[in-house]
Amino acid sequence: MVYLVTGGTGFIGARVVRDLVNLGERVVAYDFAPSVAALEQVLDKAAITQNVELVAGDVTDYPLTVRTLKEHNVEKIIHLASLMYLDVNANPLRGIRVNIEGTANIFEAARLLGIKKVVWESSGSVFGPPHKYTEEFIPNDAPHYPQNLYGAAKSFNENVAAYYTNRYKLDITALRLVMVYGPGQKRGRAARIIQELVGNPAIGKPGKVPAAAENILGWVYIDDAARATVMTSRVVNPPTGVYSVMGDVCTVGEIADYVKSLIPGAEISLLPAEKARGDTIMAVKYDMKPFEAEIGYRPQWTMEAGIKETMNAIRRENGLAPL
Repeated sequence: MVYLVTGGTGFIGARVVRDLVNLGERVVAYDFAPSVAALEQVLDKAAITQNVELVAGDVTDYPLTVRTLKEHNVEKIIHLASLMYLDVNANPLRGIRVNIEGTANIFEAARLLGIKKVVWESSGSVFGPPHKYTEEFIPNDAPHYPQNLYGAAKSFNENVAAYYTNRYKLDITALRLVMVYGPGQKRGRAARIIQELVGNPAIGKPGKVPAAAENILGWVYIDDAARATVMTSRVVNPPTGVYSVMGDVCTVGEIADYVKSLIPGAEISLLPAEKARGDTIMAVKYDMKPFEAEIGYRPQWTMEAGIKETMNAIRRENGLAPL
């Protein structure tokens, strides 16, 4: 089977491509700036040459997207291409075009060409702060209270996906991911937090974390995020159109304490609670029972295992012994 993965050489995309290839699928990695080097970090060159086609393309270019799907006889799409929270803040108009128009282009192309399955990444940012909800673990159908343009775009896309599913009977499923982290992360607020909280201490540098110790985050290790995405792509017409995905839930302070347990004396400074950005405090505890029952997914990586693996990957890059 042939998959098109938009953002196919990005942080999550490269791992999704890896997992698909390991399952025997062929992949078209459709990316604004495709990077063979990113794929070579997770796949050997022979596997890339034999099973992956790289295509430079923008999801806002509808004709090119359709042409690529047709030329490669694509049967399923995993849509990961998106501007991150900080990028949307820096260029709101571009964020709207990529995150909303680009996603609508994928849905419309799937309708036009009869694509068997579309999986796309929404975000926990569609939800609001914890005080908006009475439940400790927020249901999939809980109301949305996005606090920024990034979250509002994802919320709108969930409605567009529901329209295409209901009107045209397309098989479209979304995953709401939260704090995805792991080796090789370069973009987004999560990358900044991980670099200062985990990356710098791993190589003996001080970390200045742009978050308060009290900030509660849902942590999803990159391999779990990729596995959840691929698993969803292999389930036909699941009863739920969007699933929230989380791993361990813990505070930034707890992560800092764990890092210090691995590297005694690590210098990690955190923001005072009063200086933490209000628009980044969001509900992160989700009811995952539908995802577990309907897709069969359970997280495999604990926070401790994922943080340690991330630190060791960074240490290897810098010629240091593993922890």
